[in-house]
Amino acid sequence: MSQASPSNPYVVGQLWACQGRHQDEQPTLLINRIDQHPLGGGNIYHVTLDGLKVRHPGVPGGLMTELPHAPVTDQTLQRSQLRLLGQQAPDPAYLKGYGQWREAFDAGNAGSFGVSVATILEIIERQLNGTPLDQP
Repeated sequence: MSQASPSNPYVVGQLWACQGRHQDEQPTLLINRIDQHPLGGGNIYHVTLDGLKVRHPGVPGGLMTELPHAPVTDQTLQRSQLRLLGQQAPDPAYLKGYGQWREAFDAGNAGSFGVSVATILEIIERQLNGTPLDQP
């Protein structure tokens, strides 16, 4: 595993606690892979988010508790009030989503999130439930 440095404190295998959208949601973020943006746009972190409470009508119980793959930038990590919990092996469940993302990214049809984890969860929940982003 690579070492964190003053220029980049984030490395593969770090598990972070981050701020959720409400008291009952206490997500964790696991860094599975770090890519360099091919056009010099910085790092793209491929993370697994766990400990979620995202309303999702298509799953048993109506709540999604894990997002195996999300591509995020340094800005997401800086905006999510991270607290390091420790190190662990990357979650292989991210690979399927990463492969789909990589194909779309290489074709110019995908990007990465630069907003906080809480905002990412809100965006995903609204999309899953058909709620426009501009409605409260």
